[in-house]
Amino acid sequence: MGPAEIVASLKELCEERGPRLTTEQIVEWIDRHGGFESNAELLVFAKKMKARQFARMLEYEDEETQLRIKRLWSFYDGELGRRFYADILQMPSDQRSRLLQQYARFQEQLRSVRRAMADYFAGQQFFEFYIGDEEQELVLESEPAARRVRH
Repeated sequence: MGPAEIVASLKELCEERGPRLTTEQIVEWIDRHGGFESNAELLVFAKKMKARQFARMLEYEDEETQLRIKRLWSFYDGELGRRFYADILQMPSDQRSRLLQQYARFQEQLRSVRRAMADYFAGQQFFEFYIGDEEQELVLESEPAARRVRH
């Protein structure tokens, strides 16, 4: 059974086990359906996942902002057909500063999304609470530009 079939069959598990699943239940389901190929292939996959985990743990702390960010970022190189890691310390300092500013902005947006989703599933269904003034201003600023593009 390949990955696409496993993902498709997880719908059955969701229907069978109800709204709350654990990682262990998903692992058991995949194992019962023969989704973990051979032990040798599983070990190779596990080693890759562990290496990626360690790569994500390497951090860079910006002295100026005290912001901590992953130092290695993976990307897919289409020409070579494989993944590589880019080290942000190898970037020019002005480019790294812009990256850190954008990262901080996206990180705050992601925190709001995570809090809203966690609250939603905890029964506190108030998404409107998480839309801050900054996001509303961004939407308002983008509306005139969108109108100009249409005309």
